[in-house]
Amino acid sequence: MDEMSEVFESVARYFSLLSEPARLRILHSICQQEKSVGQIVEESGMTQTNVSRHLNMMYQAGALKRRRDGAMAFYSVSDATLTEVCRSVCVRVSAELDGDKKLKRSFKDLIDELR
Repeated sequence: MDEMSEVFESVARYFSLLSEPARLRILHSICQQEKSVGQIVEESGMTQTNVSRHLNMMYQAGALKRRRDGAMAFYSVSDATLTEVCRSVCVRVSAELDGDKKLKRSFKDLIDELR
């Protein structure tokens, strides 16, 4: 079991990227195409400081790619597996939702956008 400890630690760190709703909003914003920090701020409704903090964390973890063009930074998903995991979980959660039609519709819209 000791040889698996490092694997389990790494998997836990990987999943921790998905444990914050703000990071999920960011992934939702850039899952289809590269976007500037300003575009991500606008689409997510979060502050630039908060978006930048989460983008940096996800970039450092290797989940995102960053491209600089002058003073602007553009981000995209570098790990398609992360998007696939999000999609799978959203499908699962959506299937479980049967009480709140509006929330279920929101998940369906999210899933459709991730496809």
